[in-house]
Amino acid sequence: MQMNRRTLIIGASLLLGLTACQPPSDKTDSSDAPSTSAQTEAAPSTQPLTEAKTPKALTKALVTLSEKTLKEQLICSKLDDTINTIDNKSKIEDIHAVQRQIEACLPVADNAEILQWLEAYQAMYGRFLNTDSSMDDEAFYSVMDNIDQDGKLTVAQLKLVNPRVRYLISLVRSKADVSVRYIGEGHFAFHHDLSAMADMFTPYLPDDQSEFIQRMAQDNQEIFWFDAAIGISLEELVERAVFWEDFIGRYPDSRFYDDVKALLDTYRYLLFFGSENTQWIDDEARKFYLLKDERLMTQLAERTDSQLAEDVQKLLVFMAQSDSERHQLYPVPDKDENGHKINEWEVTHYQLSQALDISSLHDTVRDRNCLHGVICVDKDKQ
Repeated sequence: MQMNRRTLIIGASLLLGLTACQPPSDKTDSSDAPSTSAQTEAAPSTQPLTEAKTPKALTKALVTLSEKTLKEQLICSKLDDTINTIDNKSKIEDIHAVQRQIEACLPVADNAEILQWLEAYQAMYGRFLNTDSSMDDEAFYSVMDNIDQDGKLTVAQLKLVNPRVRYLISLVRSKADVSVRYIGEGHFAFHHDLSAMADMFTPYLPDDQSEFIQRMAQDNQEIFWFDAAIGISLEELVERAVFWEDFIGRYPDSRFYDDVKALLDTYRYLLFFGSENTQWIDDEARKFYLLKDERLMTQLAERTDSQLAEDVQKLLVFMAQSDSERHQLYPVPDKDENGHKINEWEVTHYQLSQALDISSLHDTVRDRNCLHGVICVDKDKQ
């Protein structure tokens, strides 16, 4: 009996040790975290220990648990390598295998590992959906346009594109997390569900990172640029800018602070200067093209403790100024800071940039791309 009792005590101690070694959740209140399949599968892992009634049963349970733990640790330590093996020759079953491994590893990973896997997973989908097809290929364009319009394809049409394109088309038809979207300038590409990607990772991230990734998935599911035009309305642009301005207020110490600031600066610039093919105000900055846009910006000016509101207030003052007032307040040199001659049609743009003191889009975008995935990535990694 003494031996039995001693064995049970050792087993119980190991159980307590295993429980204590579990990494704390990044969430402030784990009870609020959404339930996931990974959490459901991981939870019963120590159940055989608590249910063991004899020393023999307890020993068997400990051996089984140790084997499973070692196996999971080995799988998780090699997860980066597994993700990186996926390319444009892989099948959807390979993606599913990676997803199962990620779901098993997320509950026991630290924050740095999770973010590293997320970046690798996002890059993985880029490789998987790469078709090696020329965007100038007329057959590719015809097939992709047909799918985008939800039209039927003939066998003859499919034979004109390469086997990889045909395989990805079969995934689109089977609703396998692959779709076709127009990316501007007459080009199409295969895409995947960013929300599904975010949903896999966010339950294991702190609030600021979870909110960042979910919002990125929402905003970047559709293309932002269309043929040098902004692909969303001014109303949505305002909503995005306000969201990121508020995000900085809520999470001033967020790990993603620099990326959020870059996003806010990008949207902030586009609110007032538009793009080559998208303008909200006329060339002389005297009036808005649409009355609803004027009302929207006037409402934005009423926000409190807001840089965006201050910007709009300056814009409205500038729009009301006469030419002579503008030239007096914002004299225009013969050449810009890059030594280029400032043409007459550039005068208003130059003066408005001086009045608002907003960085140019080139300076704002920097070397990070935040308009395509659930996280921003260095442009040299794309």
